[in-house]
Amino acid sequence: MEHARRRALYERTGAIDYSVKGAYHDPSYAQLKEVLGSKNFDEALCLVSESWKSFKELLKLKERGELPTWLDPKPPKQLKRLIIAVKYDNYRVLEGEKAIWLRYYNVKLKFKGELRWWRQRLQQGRLIIVYDDVKGAWYAHIASEVKLKRGARAPLKCGIDLGQERLAAAVTESGVALLYRGTVLKSEYHFLKMEVSELDKRARFADFDVQVWLEKRKWLYRRFRMRKREIIKNMAAHLAKMLLELGATEIYIGYPRDIKRDKPTEGNNAWPYWQTIKEIARAAENYGIAVYLVPEENTSRICARHGCEVVREPRGLVRCPYGHAMHADLNAAMNILKRGGGRVPERVKTLSFTPTPEGVIERGKKRGGKPDSPAPRAG
Repeated sequence: MEHARRRALYERTGAIDYSVKGAYHDPSYAQLKEVLGSKNFDEALCLVSESWKSFKELLKLKERGELPTWLDPKPPKQLKRLIIAVKYDNYRVLEGEKAIWLRYYNVKLKFKGELRWWRQRLQQGRLIIVYDDVKGAWYAHIASEVKLKRGARAPLKCGIDLGQERLAAAVTESGVALLYRGTVLKSEYHFLKMEVSELDKRARFADFDVQVWLEKRKWLYRRFRMRKREIIKNMAAHLAKMLLELGATEIYIGYPRDIKRDKPTEGNNAWPYWQTIKEIARAAENYGIAVYLVPEENTSRICARHGCEVVREPRGLVRCPYGHAMHADLNAAMNILKRGGGRVPERVKTLSFTPTPEGVIERGKKRGGKPDSPAPRAG
């Protein structure tokens, strides 16, 4: 309701309302305030206000020309799924009972899974409870302030390229490269298209139910978005953990400024670059690894070792006029590493992984740890 009110105000007058007090005394919300409690009602308004304040700040950045051309800020939309916001001092987490006690309602909610960062927290923040209509389950997210300890390690840099056939390619100064294949995400995308096409064919018959057809179509797209999100999150978490073990302290990600935000195209299902960048940054910072963005223009066309233009060949390879060949994404990642001030390794050892919604599989191994059948080698 509040998002809709502020959006109507913005479309009518151009003014952005990101305050809390204006809506807090609205008489039409009196019954909602009683149901939610004054503290939780105030927290819900704060959640809405933060979205509109962020939108105003993005508009200021765009006016100063500090945003990429493809990023066009849009006003926040009305939420489509149920979200419950609880203030930081209006709930308690009972770790021994694995339950969350909501004080105002005097209700205990049992939860599964483990608490992350809970014992290292300096202060607990807002509790958000959301409903996932695809899985038919409730999820609780607790914001916690945590002080991360950065080890006194020698700085080791890593360059990451986001490709169109592979989710990410990372190269460290130590000479270890990590390739994350996008085959599962591609198959999920084409499976979605096939299911939607079959559903639309059935809609041509006279006895079909329009409402059922629309709901099924929405459900298929929601399921794809959920599985895509899980694939990217699993990849980002695995990448950050691997880089921590390798001793990386700084990550430089190639920023595709000329690519529209999260807009898939036919043929390669162009990955949601911005979403992938955010997930990698979030996972890396949880391990105390700093993340920076650098422009990625022409990183695939220039040899990282010699600085000359390369020739693209089949199977994702590039060939340098000086006689050596390399994987195109790894070459781009090394160019990004150079732009971040890193040193290009003389030799590279490549590890390949396949992210799935259930986890990340190392190439040559099954989920149980046994090796797959050997893949055919390139001639």
